[in-house]
Amino acid sequence: MSSSKDAIRGSLVVLEAVDAARNTRAFLLFIVCAIVALVIAGIFIGIAGTLASNGAFLIGGLFSIIGSLAAAIIFATGVSAAGKTLMDQIQGRPALGVSDALVAGVMTLPKLAAIFLIEIAILLVFMIALAIVLFICKIPFLGPLLYTVVYPIASVIGGILWFSFMFVVNPLAAPAFWEGYGVGAALSTLGMNRGALNIGRLLPPLVQQMVLLFVVGVVAFIASAIVFGGSAFVATVASGIIGFGGSLVSLYTGFALGGMGALGGGMGGYLLATLVGASILGALVYTFPLLVYLAGTCNIFLNLAGTHAAPDAPTLSDAPVDPAPRSPLPPAAPAEQAVAPHSASRTCAACAAPSEPEDTFCGECGADLRRGA
Repeated sequence: MSSSKDAIRGSLVVLEAVDAARNTRAFLLFIVCAIVALVIAGIFIGIAGTLASNGAFLIGGLFSIIGSLAAAIIFATGVSAAGKTLMDQIQGRPALGVSDALVAGVMTLPKLAAIFLIEIAILLVFMIALAIVLFICKIPFLGPLLYTVVYPIASVIGGILWFSFMFVVNPLAAPAFWEGYGVGAALSTLGMNRGALNIGRLLPPLVQQMVLLFVVGVVAFIASAIVFGGSAFVATVASGIIGFGGSLVSLYTGFALGGMGALGGGMGGYLLATLVGASILGALVYTFPLLVYLAGTCNIFLNLAGTHAAPDAPTLSDAPVDPAPRSPLPPAAPAEQAVAPHSASRTCAACAAPSEPEDTFCGECGADLRRGA
């Protein structure tokens, strides 16, 4: 896509990403991985805190780093597995099993790391080349004239690289891998080829991403209003019946650690349960906008690559089936059997001499054969 008309048309397709909020498999894949990541991070950080309190700061720091890294990998795997599931849904493919989706999510991470390293390498090359040119611009007399040309060209190149990485390559690289592209093919499809400095190629994905962010914001607002509106009502009624309303107010109105004194009373368990429940609700609520965003980036990539599955294209499973199939036609009769022979030969009524079916008069006596027919 290269025109503003294509950008607008693609933006309308992005609105279909809202349907991703109903994908239960993708929802559960992400939620389970997120919970596992939080549990692992909590365990490792708890061990690190215990070791640090006993003076083993180095080992404690190592546990903290390992736990954080493991949690980040598991969390990213959940995001990638959910994205792969959504891509298959958009393309009309059968959904992968849980284990296959998780494997696909893990296999995406090294490719994303390769994209990140390539971006760093490109930026370093650009900065080194720019530094060399700027040193040349220090030449007396010719330096200012050369800088007049270098400044706008370098600004455009730097801006295109920054926008390409931030708004095209980074958001759309994962959908490319979910669709089965390699690193080189993904970069080429995303415009990092001979046409990398073409500003016009940035218009469709940028416009579509602005529309996607608006849609994600609307979904987040609706989900938050529904869940947290009901949560506030339930918390208000519960605090009035159970009697921890004053402690809840002091907790939220306190500053720094002062408000945490509310947890020291007899109602601390209810307050802690409220905070844990609110955290669980927050995780559930904001999973829906995440799924919409992932599905939106899949649509944007498919629009950019021109490989979006045609919704009206018939497949083998969509072909109509005749409930009463017709029997095959009988083989054509030979040419000599096309005309059926006469059932019986005629005879002359006068002399009983045989005659042919096409004869009009008897060949023996000359009688009129039509009278006896």
